[in-house]
Amino acid sequence: MSFLNTLFGKGPSNEASQFEILRDDGLRAMQMGEMPYAEKCLLAALQLREDAQTQSYLAEVYLRMERHEQALPLLETLAKQADTPADVRLLLAQTQGELKLWADERATCQALQQELPDDARVLYLLAEAEYGLDDTFGAIAHLTQSLELRPDYRHPRWLRAQILADMKQWNEVLADVEPLVDSDAENTSYLLLRAEALASLQQPEAAVQDLELVLSLNPYQREAVLALGALYEQGSRWDKALALYDEAIELQPDFAEAYKARGAVKLHLKDELGAAEDLKRTLELAPEKAADLSGEYTNVENEFNAQYRRMNPYGF
Repeated sequence: MSFLNTLFGKGPSNEASQFEILRDDGLRAMQMGEMPYAEKCLLAALQLREDAQTQSYLAEVYLRMERHEQALPLLETLAKQADTPADVRLLLAQTQGELKLWADERATCQALQQELPDDARVLYLLAEAEYGLDDTFGAIAHLTQSLELRPDYRHPRWLRAQILADMKQWNEVLADVEPLVDSDAENTSYLLLRAEALASLQQPEAAVQDLELVLSLNPYQREAVLALGALYEQGSRWDKALALYDEAIELQPDFAEAYKARGAVKLHLKDELGAAEDLKRTLELAPEKAADLSGEYTNVENEFNAQYRRMNPYGF
């Protein structure tokens, strides 16, 4: 018997049986990855009977669909029940974090600590909430405790590396990000952060290697394009910088920052007309960037505008 049969009146008339059919169909659909159908079944089951297990299935469906707002009230209800497993409250804390409800996440984790004082997951989620609440040192302390319990736990190591990067503690960042890259050599987020740390520690060639690898994995990664271009320019590799920006713009014609960077390279290479054209395109794509332009580049803009006015007798 299935949910569709129940809908069309061919199922049993007994309400308890209908509830079980809907719940079981929803569970099977979830296990098969059919989330919209699972949602329909479980919602229909809950209309017949309030049931904690069915609510937990529906919450899981919403989490798998990344619909955290809908999962949250279900998890809150389940967490208030005396016999609810700790894993449900962990899911609640994680969902609160996804929704940036930092104070709620912290309160959930502090309550969980009494039950699971040595659980690395609780310490990580508590640190996440503290970081969201601008308690940087508390976050680092709890991330460190989490890693002492589970040295291979990627989430706290990654968050600690990001916090340390905000603090410009590049040696410590490198110490955290190296094992992350070792564990996942093609993770572009890890590679980008390691490149930033290496560049800040005056190791530009190693940073260039990481950024070139990022772009080989994802040529559309804009942050890597701009960081690599800046390193090429610092090393006076103007032709490589120009080729990099040319390729980035060909792939992404709306990449305003690449036009701006290419214009600066062209200006250095004495191609003032090309620089002016790139500046014009930058401002067409992102007018708000006008405030960022200064120095020689602004002079190019002024000259370009003056030339345009000379060609336009109406002064538009």
